[in-house]
Amino acid sequence: MSRMVPSRMSEQRICPVDAGLLQPTMLARAAEVLANRGLVVAPTETRYGLLARADDTAALDRLYQVKGRLSGTPVAVFLDGVAALAKHAVMTASSDVLARRFLPGPLTLVLKASPDLEWPVVSDGWIGLRVSSSTVVQGLVEFAQFPLSATSANRSGRPEAETIEDVIDVFGDEVALYLDAGRLDGAVSTVVRCDGDQVAILREGAIAQADVMAALETAR
Repeated sequence: MSRMVPSRMSEQRICPVDAGLLQPTMLARAAEVLANRGLVVAPTETRYGLLARADDTAALDRLYQVKGRLSGTPVAVFLDGVAALAKHAVMTASSDVLARRFLPGPLTLVLKASPDLEWPVVSDGWIGLRVSSSTVVQGLVEFAQFPLSATSANRSGRPEAETIEDVIDVFGDEVALYLDAGRLDGAVSTVVRCDGDQVAILREGAIAQADVMAALETAR
């Protein structure tokens, strides 16, 4: 049974979502919060994510502050489709193989950012990109018409939350809107960096290292 929402939390900040029937009013409300540099917690295909505008320094600073993370630490960016990867980063043969095999899905590709990309999420010339299979995230990205940064909805170094009540216990009123999709307990995304011919698995998650290497080997 879910715990009761803390009394300090306004019910207006919590919005139940049905991944099979997204409401335009919910998407519009979330997009408005994000456009105004607010934070939104939303369900991904793995766990709950803490979202902010990826192209706004003030919004990213707010995310780092609430997350308890050092400013400039890399965070991923959700894109609206696999084709958008090449618009934001330098694709390699390996990243192309992995994108075609595993995206949309729980894979974060760390790639060299396009030279003209000046978003604050670019860290030392690198950017982490995701194409989510979550219909909620897809709907938000398409509706908002601006890039969304994403990090797990927990304080840095703390366990990841599985329910919206757990997330609220952590962030409370620091987050403007919570999209509640019930319990989420999937594995985190797998993070892979592709640099020329070199491929490094920075974090093994929902996609096993063996599956990543098998996909690359099959493509040779």
